[in-house]
Amino acid sequence: MLKISVLGIGLMAGAALANPASAQKAKDTLRMALDAPIQGISYYLDPKPETVFETEAVFDNLIVFNEKDFKFEPLLAKSWKQVDPLTLEFELRDDIKWHDGEKFDADDVVHTLNWVTDPKTTNIRFKGNWEFIAKVEKTGPYTVRVISKEPTPYALTRMAYLTSMEAEHAHGKAEDKIVYSAGKPVGTGMYKVVEIDRNKGIFLEANKDFKHGGPAKIASNIGKMNMLFIPDSGTRIAQFLVRGIDMVRDPTLSNAEDMAKAPGVTLSMGQGTSYMYMAIDAKGRSGVKPLQDVRVRKALMMAINRKDVLTYLTNGRAMRTPNAMCWEFQAGCDFTLKPYDFDPAAAKKLLAEAGYPNGFELEITTFTAESIKGTAQIVANQLNSIGVKTSVQPTELGAYRKKQGDGKIQVIVASWPGGGNPDVQGTMEFIYAVPESRDYSGDAEMVANAFKTLTVIDPEERKAAGRKVFDRSTEMAYFTPVGPSPALVVHTTDLIVQPGAFGAYSINPQGIRWK
Repeated sequence: MLKISVLGIGLMAGAALANPASAQKAKDTLRMALDAPIQGISYYLDPKPETVFETEAVFDNLIVFNEKDFKFEPLLAKSWKQVDPLTLEFELRDDIKWHDGEKFDADDVVHTLNWVTDPKTTNIRFKGNWEFIAKVEKTGPYTVRVISKEPTPYALTRMAYLTSMEAEHAHGKAEDKIVYSAGKPVGTGMYKVVEIDRNKGIFLEANKDFKHGGPAKIASNIGKMNMLFIPDSGTRIAQFLVRGIDMVRDPTLSNAEDMAKAPGVTLSMGQGTSYMYMAIDAKGRSGVKPLQDVRVRKALMMAINRKDVLTYLTNGRAMRTPNAMCWEFQAGCDFTLKPYDFDPAAAKKLLAEAGYPNGFELEITTFTAESIKGTAQIVANQLNSIGVKTSVQPTELGAYRKKQGDGKIQVIVASWPGGGNPDVQGTMEFIYAVPESRDYSGDAEMVANAFKTLTVIDPEERKAAGRKVFDRSTEMAYFTPVGPSPALVVHTTDLIVQPGAFGAYSINPQGIRWK
């Protein structure tokens, strides 16, 4: 783990005073770091957290979700309605222009959705996000119908979080969409592209015509955003401390707290939909027989002291952990059972009743990110305290996928983004309604109810199916949340930064502003 000493921070901060943060505000230019290779600006073609942020800055969706008021609001569409269980109709704004001055209309929507669903479009990595769409119909210059293959209760969420509109006259005419997205793509969003340089970074300037965002997407007051390519975490921290950049996203908590001791520096922490969780191989795929006994699984969960995890992840800051594998505000989320209380004595008793008074050997699979690995180690220590001899195996994503496919995972402790949106769909598809190769519960009834939540339009009927999934998951001790997964940003004090947005980057462009 990279750890910057307080003395080192003091020396670097002294150098920073020669170039105070207020100078950047005077220049109206925010400098932020990108740690992943620059491919262009298109979530469709390069779906990673940073591209989500860039895409939202340059492009707009038909609708937007207000994450404070928990409701969908207009963006490029001024209204919409569910015509029937399969059909969504959008009435578009007629006063929007693309960055090059061309008018936005229904042709752009039809082009975008036909492109993402076209079988010939093969370079979209997560094309399954739009598989629910059967066809798109232009019903007028500013009206469009999106017709689903089957009832799709999460269609609005997909439109609000994943489906940015492309310009038919620009994107549609570009033979190579990758080259187009890495050149000077045209959007309707709050920022225009000035330049994309794969070696240097992405340079944006404010779109003075952006007035349609509404309360959910209020334009930032920052005139220019320079997103500089700095792949090494140590270099990003060093550059921040000498004011080469103005913010650092997701340092370790200890580094963040040390950095915030310097003058002119603030640590902001927020919470979106992410949280830490534990899953157990109840099906027995990994060959660890004790895990097939519900009493053993309950014992493992009773051994977890969530207060210890919270202290490690936040150092005493207030932060919530969900009481099920969903948040109450997510559509389709409902439950009556809460996680098992911390009770090591009862856990030991259950182990003895199950025939394991002296415990057994167990391996926790986790990831290499410091906060996730540290959480897994805390859980391992707590399991050791009830006699379960637990080791931790940090794993890179590729190795994890193979291990998962081979059925070798006994217990996993990881961070789950909660689907990254206000709907249970992502959690259902990734955690519960899964193919055989990823099923570690072996609970056919629970899996069937999970699939039901993906095709039921009626909100109450959908919640009823969701309640059966989440209650069964808790009752049988298949999955449990163990702590929050906070978003951290260290930044200069002339900025207001609001981490904790629902998307993968945890910050929206409108969530960064000058004071």
